[in-house]
Amino acid sequence: MTIERLQRRLEHSLSQLFPKETTYSKFVQPVRLTKTLQVLERKFDDLENAIPVDAKIFKTISKLEHSGFEQFTRRDWKNLAWALSKVLPDTQEKLIFNDIGKRIVQHFNQAEQSIINLVYFPLLYSYFALAKEDIAAKPAVWLTLRDILNRHKSNVYKSTQRPKQWMTTLIDHADILSDTPTKAFVKQFLQDNDASGIQKELESLRIAPNSWFWDDLIKSSIQSIRQMNEKDYFKSIARFITLSEQNSLYRRDILAALLERYAKTSERDKVHETLKQMALDQWGNPQYDSSAGWNNVNPDTKRMVVQWFVKADLEAFFNLFSEKADVQRFEYWMRYIDQISFSQIFLGTSALNSTRHQHLNFRKMNRGRLKELSGSTTSTNNAFLLKIGNIYIVDFSEKGHACYFYNRLPYKDYVGRIDIKSLRNQETCIDRQTRNGNWQPRFDNALARLGIFSRNRR
Repeated sequence: MTIERLQRRLEHSLSQLFPKETTYSKFVQPVRLTKTLQVLERKFDDLENAIPVDAKIFKTISKLEHSGFEQFTRRDWKNLAWALSKVLPDTQEKLIFNDIGKRIVQHFNQAEQSIINLVYFPLLYSYFALAKEDIAAKPAVWLTLRDILNRHKSNVYKSTQRPKQWMTTLIDHADILSDTPTKAFVKQFLQDNDASGIQKELESLRIAPNSWFWDDLIKSSIQSIRQMNEKDYFKSIARFITLSEQNSLYRRDILAALLERYAKTSERDKVHETLKQMALDQWGNPQYDSSAGWNNVNPDTKRMVVQWFVKADLEAFFNLFSEKADVQRFEYWMRYIDQISFSQIFLGTSALNSTRHQHLNFRKMNRGRLKELSGSTTSTNNAFLLKIGNIYIVDFSEKGHACYFYNRLPYKDYVGRIDIKSLRNQETCIDRQTRNGNWQPRFDNALARLGIFSRNRR
């Protein structure tokens, strides 16, 4: 006797003994008994929907191949439904995608409601048990299975006097059997630190950890970045960064979407250090054409990140590694930042060996991007190079050094230790400017002769 039948008989007997409206006025409600009944109901549901062992499932498939659908027991019908997400012995694909599986799905598509009521949960389990690669092309048989589940959902719910939790979940989340199954969960997913909240809410459906559903949820969340307003986007960055760390398979898509959206915000000129470092770690230096990973974003977004690196380099050169911040020079070169496509810092001995926290952190964050400056008369001298258009500009941190202009890179890029002579070569440079007196107008004119104009002069 099932729990449902036992409960109905008990309720019927009580209704004959006592009028319904006076039953609980004369007796205290059996709270503990009710809780015990709920526990028993959950255990019964678990037993009723327990996945049979593969041997029994395969035996039912063998019976189908030999005798067809005739003389099937209740257990046989359920075994067929459970089998759809299984891989049979000596086969390479899930049963649902071979001829037998398609035949089973088609049979259930035309089955009576009584059969559907019996196999509905096993069919639901098989529907969610498939992985993302199984349904990447949206196979017709999988869509038919979804249609069966969606079409009979209400009837299954109505036919049960005591709806089970998974039935209620399906009714409450109507979109879960639609073309956009995770749309309603995206906002909740982004507000949680992980997917545990949604997993708990959908626990009764017993969605497998490797189900296509979780992949769809993450991809839908990533796609939502592009439609977010600016306020919601900035709030979501930290969540997506955490999501990227937890799911390495989606790291590229998450980073690309975050950068593309950042490039369209009002703060695109403001460096986002975490995104900048993520991009460097994953795709390399955007200033090098050989960094193929940057093809994942459009050229304008790449230019934004290049400017982040240029700005960080200039700030480090004029503020971090200089004894006294050279605000004038920093502000001068920032006027050209929208045109600078490449920057390089050359650190002298003092900067390379400094144990100051800020210096250690900058060298760590820019590992692989820095070069050593050798041959200088002082260990505190540093240099930087900027590329504007086709012109390479080299400048030094210490006074007394001129600024040099080249029409080609003045050193071999693959070399990590650069001699100062190659950076201040009067024979190969096309121009040389000193910083005596009112130097800014002279620099403007020198750059203008080379076809380079700052924002305000343009």
